[in-house]
Formats: sequence, C-alpha cells, structure tokens
Amino acid sequence: MTEPILLFLDINGVIDVQEDGKTPEQISKRETGYPVPGTKEFLQVIDSCPWIHPMWISSWGLQSQVWNKCSKTRLWPVAYSFEEFEKEEALKLFPDASDKYLAARWHSRDWQHRIVWIEDGFCIMRKAINWAQSNPNIQIIDTSPTMKERCQGYETGIRYWNIERICNALDIQENREILLNQINAPVPDLTQNIISDIESNQKTTSNQINASITHFVEPLKKQLVDSNKDTKNLDNLTSFMLKIRNLFKLGNRT
Repeated sequence: MTEPILLFLDINGVIDVQEDGKTPEQISKRETGYPVPGTKEFLQVIDSCPWIHPMWISSWGLQSQVWNKCSKTRLWPVAYSFEEFEKEEALKLFPDASDKYLAARWHSRDWQHRIVWIEDGFCIMRKAINWAQSNPNIQIIDTSPTMKERCQGYETGIRYWNIERICNALDIQENREILLNQINAPVPDLTQNIISDIESNQKTTSNQINASITHFVEPLKKQLVDSNKDTKNLDNLTSFMLKIRNLFKLGNRT
C-alpha cells in the first residue's frame, strides 16, 4: 500500500507561468491565467490518487480552487493564506516561522507521513529548506531553474526537466507517460555555445593573423636594417671619394 502523502502545491511559477507573447486563458468567469502545458492532466492525476492529500499553498488564497473547477477535480483545501485567529494560533506553535513556511508547518503539525512541497523560488525560503533537510519525510521540489539550467532551455514551472522527479516524489510513476505526452520538451538555448564558438574562432583567427604578420614582418625588418647598414656604408664611401676628387682638383690647379 502506498504511504499517504501530504502535498503542498503552489500556483504561480508552478502551474501558472506568464511568458512573453503568451495569451492568457480563462480559468474561471472572473479569473485568467497562464497554465503550463499539461496542467489540467497533472491536477487530474493528483486528484485520482487516494494516497495524495493535496492542499493549495498560493497567494491566490481561496481563489486557488478555480484551478480545481477548471480541471474538473474536487475542491482542494487551501493552506494559505490564514484567517487571523488561525495565524495567531500558528505563531504560538511556530514563533520563528512566517508566510508560506508558517502555513506549511501549521497544516502539517499532526501529519505523521510524507510531505511533498512543490514551489518556485525555495532559494529565498531558507527556513523551509532547513526544515526539509532536518526531516527525511519532507521533500521540497523547486520549479524555478538555476541560471545554468536556464541556459540549457529549462523553463519555470512543472516542465519536462522536473516531471520525473515530481512523479517519483508523489508515487505517480504509472502516469508519467500521460504527463510527458502533455508537457513540451524544452528547446535548448544555444546562444552561449554560439557566442563561445564565435569567440574561439575570433581568437584562433587573430592568432593566425598575428603569426602571419610576424612571418612577413621579421624578414622585412631584417632587410631594412641591412639596407640601412648598406646605405650608411655607401654614404661613407661616397664622402671619401668626393674628398679624393677634390684633392686631385687642387693638385691640378697648382
């Protein structure tokens, strides 16, 4: 039997990613969004797995549930944001926590099984990272690629580059192919490679030109030096001959 999983799922930067040139879609009568490819299928797979207990942890708040309506799934509970009285109680238990991290701690306070938290930008949530590192039952998945991954064509959100890890974390490997068929593979950004190749070619060409210049200039310099020496010797010889000639002219006059 699959162990129960408490899933905290963010929206912005996870299943909703605004991109240049992309037209917003109607999520509900009043809400529009930018669902990544495969969002509907992803939410349906989660909803169909009895061992996954999903909760929205998003700035959308109660409006998070419009994504359930859009994907035709059950309405999931909302972990964030807090009612004021609930936040006061949460801070009594976790005084050093805040915002989404406080919400995750509060709503998992009695949970004894695995926890998976899918969010973008964990790099600015140090306490959440420390929490996961100190507890083997907690797994966090960051859908925001690093700078190196961005250069390789990786995009923010649930994408081709992280769906395998997500499937493994949620024990939905059997649905992996369904999701992979819906999620587009990334197009590698070859800009960095092109720039490197251009710089390399420019350096090689420059070295070749410098070598060619050296090959032709050095002999010319030697010829010029030798020529200068010959010219200097010729000038000396010419001066000596003129003196002899003048001497003979003086002798003839006497």
